Amino acid sequence: MDKTPRRASSSRGLRLFLPGCLLAVAGLASLSSSGQVDRRAASLTPTDDREVKAVIPDADRYTGRVFLERADKLIKPSTAADYQVVTGNVLFRRADMYMYCDSAHFYDATNSIEAFGNVKMEQGDTLFVYANRLVYTDSTAQAVLYADDVERVRLINRDVTLLTDEFTYDLDIELGYYETGGELIDASNRLISIYGEYAPSTKDAVFRDDVVLTSLSRTDTLVIRTDDLRYNTLTHIAELNAPSTVTSSDGTIYTDLGTYNTETTIADLFERSTVVTSTGRTLTGDTIFYDHNLGYGIARGNMVLTDTVNKMRLTGEYGFYNELTDSAFVTGRALAVDYSSPDSLSLHGDTIEAYRVITITQRYIPVDLPVAEDLALDSLMAPLDSIAERVDVAESAVALESADTVSVAETDSIAYIPETAGIPELPELPDSVGAEIAVAEPLAPVDDYRIEETADTARYVVAYRNVRFFRTDLQGVCDSMTYVAKDSLIHLNRDPMVWSDTRQIFGNAIVVHLNDSTADRVTLPNTGFMAEEIEAGFYNQMSGREMVATLEAGELRRLDVSGNVLITFFPMNDEDSTYTKVANAESSFLSADFRDRNIEKLKMWSQSTETITPLYLAKRSKFFLPGFRWEPWRRPLGHDDLFRQPVDPAKQPDDSDSSDLSDPSDSSDQPTENSPENIPDHDNTSDS
Repeated sequence: MDKTPRRASSSRGLRLFLPGCLLAVAGLASLSSSGQVDRRAASLTPTDDREVKAVIPDADRYTGRVFLERADKLIKPSTAADYQVVTGNVLFRRADMYMYCDSAHFYDATNSIEAFGNVKMEQGDTLFVYANRLVYTDSTAQAVLYADDVERVRLINRDVTLLTDEFTYDLDIELGYYETGGELIDASNRLISIYGEYAPSTKDAVFRDDVVLTSLSRTDTLVIRTDDLRYNTLTHIAELNAPSTVTSSDGTIYTDLGTYNTETTIADLFERSTVVTSTGRTLTGDTIFYDHNLGYGIARGNMVLTDTVNKMRLTGEYGFYNELTDSAFVTGRALAVDYSSPDSLSLHGDTIEAYRVITITQRYIPVDLPVAEDLALDSLMAPLDSIAERVDVAESAVALESADTVSVAETDSIAYIPETAGIPELPELPDSVGAEIAVAEPLAPVDDYRIEETADTARYVVAYRNVRFFRTDLQGVCDSMTYVAKDSLIHLNRDPMVWSDTRQIFGNAIVVHLNDSTADRVTLPNTGFMAEEIEAGFYNQMSGREMVATLEAGELRRLDVSGNVLITFFPMNDEDSTYTKVANAESSFLSADFRDRNIEKLKMWSQSTETITPLYLAKRSKFFLPGFRWEPWRRPLGHDDLFRQPVDPAKQPDDSDSSDLSDPSDSSDQPTENSPENIPDHDNTSDS
């Protein structure tokens, strides 16, 4: 009886041992032809519950092949099957990438894996990929991971999470991608797209087709929409390579090529991009640098800044716009167009600036004082002490002064102009104190004052060097010009000249007043000269120390001149509408009303002298006032003529016919074209 169990045990052990040996031998034989050893089946039977271990544990794991490191069970489904089944705590390894699963099919011939259940890929302590199923092939070094009906494939790389239904990861180049839609989330943004790539080693990501980037910040409403975007999860910089829109509470960017830093909100834009601010301004340029937070943009190449609020457009080769200070600058064929009225104004200069100046006035206003209290005087000293205390407080308040300061408001600056409010007088103290008296509260301390602020905003447009402007009713040139929107005034400085209809006006400075964007008054505060051509070589002229011209619908209606008034004009004969005389006058003051381009009423005072001379007897000094200039070649002829460089015909070497007016102010009495010897036959002249 004692031997039977031993024989049975030996027999059962033999039955288990022989198939195991045969399977091991078969496995070794199957790999002997390739010179490799089967590490998986060499030491286990199909029913062995022991952990599967590699036959060659010290084999190099960096040969580009996958190794089975661990499993609870290994099963050969059939002799015809080309794969082995491993289950329980399964671990595969390829170089530094570890692949875990509940079970897997391991293909000997192709060295491939199909893993199932709780699939996880792990590299170091920074990269993890979770899925329901995995297919890996050594020949491509690519692992394709699939989701189930409950959870999506998840890649986690520090603070980066990638979610998709099907994910491919290339172990050789350490790059993963999806093609059926997915999303990537980092600490700052969430990106969704149809196609996406992510490289954990470089933190670079690529997204294509229906790409949407959304900021995760609660204070930022950033949304980027495009079809081609590159993104780095460390720098949070988005590269836009297709028509894109970048939208936030600060405005919108339209670009076909550029970069946008979602952390700093700084954009570098190319290929004719446009920025639309929240205040209605639009900045367009070949290249643009733009800071969303600061509202600051720099444009290079064909810059266009459109202000839809003030209905103004600035163009040039280079410029910038600051949304916070509401200022702009443009140079290089700079042009400003005011289209606030049907008749737009076009202004050109080497440089044009637009800005605003805010002046804030502060005043100290006392708060409501408490009602005067009645004091019962129980003793002679009590009211004196009380009154003395009140007087001390009042005197201290009077001694407190606010220094009035006035600072000149510069571009984009704020000037504070405090004004001290009137301080109440001290209460009058009684002559005697022996009965009940009411004492008013003294001046309240500074804590009982409130500050009242009033703000005054003035907008300026400044153009300088080679300034030219055009409107249908008014044209002009000067060296520098300033437009003050608050006063509707245009200041022209340094050799300014203005044309209206057939008149030319010039002086040391010219101020044009606009009424509803239409010029209605022109002032020459320091020496003014007006000339009007009535016929070739003949000009009505007027000059004085100060001149004010009033216009209606672009036509001269009234002219007021004061100081050293000089006039030269050619009266028309009523009978035949010809010019046969020249009139010269001089006075201290002049007022003239005009109708249909002719003088309707003229008044000169206090003393005046007038002479009328027939043309055939008039000398050259009668035809032109001192300082006369007639320069039609400087006059802009249209909006497109502003960039023309005016050239004096008299200075052209081959233009010999321009010598007639080379020096019209010359007082010489020598015969000229305008002297009696050269006066044309006025009987044949046409109406002016």
